[in-house]
Amino acid sequence: MTYRTDELFAARFSGPAPLTGFLLVVCLSVLLYLLYGAESDSTTEIYTAGRSLRPAANALALTGDYVSVTTLLTVTGSVSLAGGDGIVLAAAGVGTLVVLLVLARPLRDAGGVTLGDTWGALFPGGAVRVAGTVATLCFCLPLTIVQLEVAGAAVAYLMGLSDLGPAAQLCTAFIGVIMICAASLSGMRGNSILQAIKTVVLLLGMTVLAGQVMGEFGWSPHRLLAAAADGSARPGRFYTGVLLGGDGTAGGASRLSELVTVALGAGVAPHLLMRLRASDRGASARRTVRHTIVLVTVFSGLGVVLGLGAAGLVGGTAVRAADPQGLAAMPMLALQLADGKSGGGAILALTVSMIFLTSLTVVASLTLSSAASVAHDIYALRAARGTTTSEIRVVRWSGAVLGALAVVPAVVLEGQNVTFLAEFSVATAASAILPSMVLGLFWPRFTRRGMLCSVYGGIVCCVVLQLFGPGVSGSTGSILPGSDFAWFPLETTGLVSVPVGFLLAWAVSRTRQRPGSEHRATRKPVSTTRY
Repeated sequence: MTYRTDELFAARFSGPAPLTGFLLVVCLSVLLYLLYGAESDSTTEIYTAGRSLRPAANALALTGDYVSVTTLLTVTGSVSLAGGDGIVLAAAGVGTLVVLLVLARPLRDAGGVTLGDTWGALFPGGAVRVAGTVATLCFCLPLTIVQLEVAGAAVAYLMGLSDLGPAAQLCTAFIGVIMICAASLSGMRGNSILQAIKTVVLLLGMTVLAGQVMGEFGWSPHRLLAAAADGSARPGRFYTGVLLGGDGTAGGASRLSELVTVALGAGVAPHLLMRLRASDRGASARRTVRHTIVLVTVFSGLGVVLGLGAAGLVGGTAVRAADPQGLAAMPMLALQLADGKSGGGAILALTVSMIFLTSLTVVASLTLSSAASVAHDIYALRAARGTTTSEIRVVRWSGAVLGALAVVPAVVLEGQNVTFLAEFSVATAASAILPSMVLGLFWPRFTRRGMLCSVYGGIVCCVVLQLFGPGVSGSTGSILPGSDFAWFPLETTGLVSVPVGFLLAWAVSRTRQRPGSEHRATRKPVSTTRY
């Protein structure tokens, strides 16, 4: 996050209640992780909670996995800045779960734990599992950095450390260590419980804030819509769908690329796919996703109301001045709603607690997914004499090491705009994971070479385009604003990288190979009539 204003958190908390409530959330969360982590004495329990989660409970956990802190803040921020475009982007976030709905049953029926398991069931050889681990890490590590940076910033504001410097960085490192320790000691069951609690708290908290917003406008949707348009920088164009990404052909391509990336990538994140394996059977996994679509729709609707409220009460210009990406919209709205009210401290504590709890649970899921891939796809296959105890030990240590690899850049980049890392993660899922997942399950001519080329080619394409895009250099909101080596005009790469991933998978699978060297999918394609 890039906003660095004293008014966001620190200077506006009144009394000890907000800080006490926030610390209580932190302590209870870590305690639950430790308690349920101690019960995880088998790999099946750690990875999939014994495959015993019912659809309703798993849907609450899956919703928690899906709603990261960037999702929470971006939905509200994009609506407050871009109006109609932001609403369409929120709808695309719901639409991405349709992809997961299609994959849910065959993915669960295929068994296994990780991406490497899914692809390893289709093709022989350790290279396939290594590719699954690489894809998982390319998604999880950048997104973990974003979660830690945002959570560290929120706690720094809460403690009054609103200026850049060693103190704010120390706070980011401290909260990162707490998160990683809790995540590395827990398993799927403990994480599921915290995710379910997080989902309930988040929806209730957003409902409270949305009720406050509607109360400010006499519970009149018309007044809210009118005030949001008037509070934006361009009232006449707030709902026309041309504010996100700019005008002209480049702006239209940028909007389309972001929608494609979110719609196709967010639903196939490795930690979401791993979550589905905690269902007891394929039909339950599909019901889980259906319930999740309802919950995410409610979340997105509340986010739209809060975004409109931020535009109407705070003003789009003020939100953009605090953070060009709009990530400051929800905290600034909470400040506006809390100002001068007797329960203002509770509103602020609720907001910062929601942000922290969201960060904590998603970091735990990302860490578990990454550590499981390393331990299950790399260590367990290499160590022929390895035991369940040794694999569990590797999972724990992998979580700690991978967490440390995320904490260091989060501290170094404290105060910088790191949203491009989240964009890279989602683009990687859409470009490297989705093609191999869909073609591997539904196309019988898909080959091992096609899968490997699609995964690595999609990742390389995302890295190159993101590195030479406006998120890294060439713009005031980039991480290197003083440099300009950007030649790719789009902030999100999905419009180009997703077709590249599918094209590589198809073209390489169609090429002739030496006799005896071709490995085609060992499973029959899944018929959609099963759904």
